[in-house]
Amino acid sequence: MAKFFHIGFTFRDGPPKVVEMEPIFNRLADDWLRYTANNWIVWTPRPASDYFYTLKPILGINDSMLIAKLDLSERNGWLPQWMWEWMDKKRQLGPPPPPAPPPSDLGGILAGLVDPNPYSFGIGGPGPFSGLGRLLNPPSDPNRKK
Repeated sequence: MAKFFHIGFTFRDGPPKVVEMEPIFNRLADDWLRYTANNWIVWTPRPASDYFYTLKPILGINDSMLIAKLDLSERNGWLPQWMWEWMDKKRQLGPPPPPAPPPSDLGGILAGLVDPNPYSFGIGGPGPFSGLGRLLNPPSDPNRKK
């Protein structure tokens, strides 16, 4: 099912990477609108993860990205008329495309999130993701009924 996503960036490692991103948005989104150098609205049947995996390799280590489903049914603002018309345009889509492949370094990304202490609860732990390892690899409970 197609939907709108807002995809916003903070470019701390240099100027906005619009030239590098446009071909990606052309390939992944059925329709898109860039309303500033770091903010896009896309109309797509793809999941947010397709955009994340495809755009992440372009970003610098200090850049950031937010992808959020966008409901345009209630809106207000000050934009050029063509932008309002783009949002109101009727769209028809065929079947959803296949998902984008995960990045080649996905294992390294996930490994960096796993807490080596499976009993950490994330409060006062060693880092912002402490406790995540417990969720991904829960310890076995000898008292749990199977």
